[in-house]
Amino acid sequence: MEIPKPDGGVRLLGVPTVMDHMVQQALVQVLQPIFEPKFSNNSFGFRPNRNAQQAIKRAKEYYEQGYKYAVDIDLTKYFDTVNHDLLIGMVRE
Repeated sequence: MEIPKPDGGVRLLGVPTVMDHMVQQALVQVLQPIFEPKFSNNSFGFRPNRNAQQAIKRAKEYYEQGYKYAVDIDLTKYFDTVNHDLLIGMVRE
């Protein structure tokens, strides 16, 4: 299913089944405690107990310390380009 975007394009809508959602949540419960501590403390996107307001506050703190640049990365469609065999192998490790 496609949803129209304001810029005229479309976004694919994926609706997981109940079983898909259960499997996804089971994986999150197992993998999140393993991988969450490895993420940068300056990463806020799609992480538990973190939000955009906290990211802005952190950027403001760094600005006040003299830093002048912040990086905002949009990973839209990034996972479409990932070598899934390699990714699964790394997750298995």
